[in-house]
Amino acid sequence: MTDISATAGVLPRTTADKAARTRLAYLDGWRGLSIALVLIGHFFPVPGINLGVLGVEFFFVLSGRLMGEILFIERFPLKKFFKRRFSRIYPALLVFVIAAMIGLSGTFIAFKWKAALTALTFTYNYAGILINRAGALDHIWSLAIEEHSYVILALISVVVSGRGNVVRLLVALSVLAMANGAISYWVLGMDYETSYWRTDVHIASILLSAAICLLKADGRLPAFFRNRHVALGAAAGAVLLFLDPVPTPVHYLLGVPLLALAVNALDFAGGYLTGLLSSRPMVMLGLWSYSLYLWQQPFYKFVYDRGVTPIPMLAAVFACALASYYIVEKPARGWLNRNW
Repeated sequence: MTDISATAGVLPRTTADKAARTRLAYLDGWRGLSIALVLIGHFFPVPGINLGVLGVEFFFVLSGRLMGEILFIERFPLKKFFKRRFSRIYPALLVFVIAAMIGLSGTFIAFKWKAALTALTFTYNYAGILINRAGALDHIWSLAIEEHSYVILALISVVVSGRGNVVRLLVALSVLAMANGAISYWVLGMDYETSYWRTDVHIASILLSAAICLLKADGRLPAFFRNRHVALGAAAGAVLLFLDPVPTPVHYLLGVPLLALAVNALDFAGGYLTGLLSSRPMVMLGLWSYSLYLWQQPFYKFVYDRGVTPIPMLAAVFACALASYYIVEKPARGWLNRNW
């Protein structure tokens, strides 16, 4: 995830940085909530709802909001943008994939270099459903979609002029992607992974959130949606729409738009919500969220497929993730951002 928060328009760099520093806490807290949902869903599943799937959607809509701010509002230089994305994502991913390939050798979720290559080239979301899956890497589908969205949004920022045109294009692409998912699942009878691991379907979450972000920045978000209770209400509505009895395509046709609205409406929310998200535990979870997301998958597979007790596995997740964050992710990002 990015380190820049919302701005009201195209601000000078120093002004944008100041706004980011004062408003970043509750966005980190949203990240913390996202990874908490994933961890609870994987290690302590709640009957009636897949919190792991819901947590990924929380991540996606946040990414859409932030990409909208960076690429279309702040107009961040693309060369620097992709360098920052690389320094944020790749070192920790590379270490995880190599360590997992070696450490899991001989286990039921061992994988070979071909699977590792699909993870490191962000093609796993298609290779995993078309060629061969590797359980320890199954979560990489979401990283692949996010990386693809960076490229698509960057291209749109270069090719399409006028924020109104950008918003219309983002909404149109979102609708097409959601319809694609519904047709794949309902009409063509594809399973969840084949339908919703694909970028041409799941990018809707990111694009729609970016579109709402731009409407908000241009003052075109209807006044009703700027109410202080909208963020909480929309998020609660989305959670209800992700309940198991609700058909899967409805999760994405109705639930995702509500989540996209919720993350963008945080700027108008009362202190009760932003205060909770800005609390130190939530912010710290948010800072560790990427490493936690990387490392939870193999341990989750031992719990889910082999019935291993979840608490020791979750403790191992935190141990590996904190080592990853403080030894790999944070130092590598800092060094690359300073020297590259």
